Amino acid sequence: MSVEEETTSCYCLLDPYACHILLNSFGTYALIGEPISDCAVRQLKVAVFGCLSCNSLDYNLRVYCMDNTPCAFQEVVSDERLQGGQLLEEPKLLHFRGNTFSLQISVLDIPPFLWRIKPFTACQEVPFSRVWGSSQQPLLCGFSLERYSPATTQLSCKVCVRQLQGHEQILHIRTAVLENERETIPFFAHDDSNFPAQMGPKAFKIPYSIRQRICATFDTPNTKGKDWQMLAQKNSINRNLSYFAAQSSPSAVILDLWEARHQHDGDLDSLACALEEIGRTHSKLSDATETEAEEPDFSSSRQNGL
Repeated sequence: MSVEEETTSCYCLLDPYACHILLNSFGTYALIGEPISDCAVRQLKVAVFGCLSCNSLDYNLRVYCMDNTPCAFQEVVSDERLQGGQLLEEPKLLHFRGNTFSLQISVLDIPPFLWRIKPFTACQEVPFSRVWGSSQQPLLCGFSLERYSPATTQLSCKVCVRQLQGHEQILHIRTAVLENERETIPFFAHDDSNFPAQMGPKAFKIPYSIRQRICATFDTPNTKGKDWQMLAQKNSINRNLSYFAAQSSPSAVILDLWEARHQHDGDLDSLACALEEIGRTHSKLSDATETEAEEPDFSSSRQNGL
């Protein structure tokens, strides 16, 4: 992060694979930057929808490349429902690298003598800058296939989405053209497969009793330095501490950030290790008997679930 000024309105923490933003109020914010190497990756969810056109002979395929978030996918689902679109294959994840190479989307293996696609439209190429930095999301590429006869009611083909000198995904399309004959793929069967739950019973949370003990211990100012600032330091939070100082419970906000950074692994051991290390550091600064009398023993928490 290049931003160094202190502020109490928000806190931003940039991890190697995620950016965490803590806010006091809702609003519109922009994270602006550029990859420092071609190893940087933007995760795109790829989904294909289809519907019969008005003239009943053409069948429209719409290929979306969107941010890998449940909200982005649900927006596409809502738009497609208004157009009568049908999800034709489970969405897949494409790792789009910051290597300046463009994205190609093509329709392959169209059954000959049954279907045809307009010449020179079977492959579409999207420049790197439009995929990587454009705010016009999701990215949409449309294809129109024409069947030679109304008697043709089945379509099978492949949709290939690939980055030149990068990752590739192939979606296999097998569908009935007529609505009353095709099998429905649920819209909501795959929302959480690649995105950890942030709310509800599936969300990773620190046990409430442990959270209460930590907040009670570290929110209180301590002459020996064992307070929320040391808790922040042990969790690699070293700047803009004024944001946490302005909160009613700085420790609770630090723990909220810790939960967000560990949604994938739920690694409570790392938090327990940090607490134990703080306890050992504090013991060197205070009398051993005083520590036993006044400070909770967090090392036992590790044996009991933290």
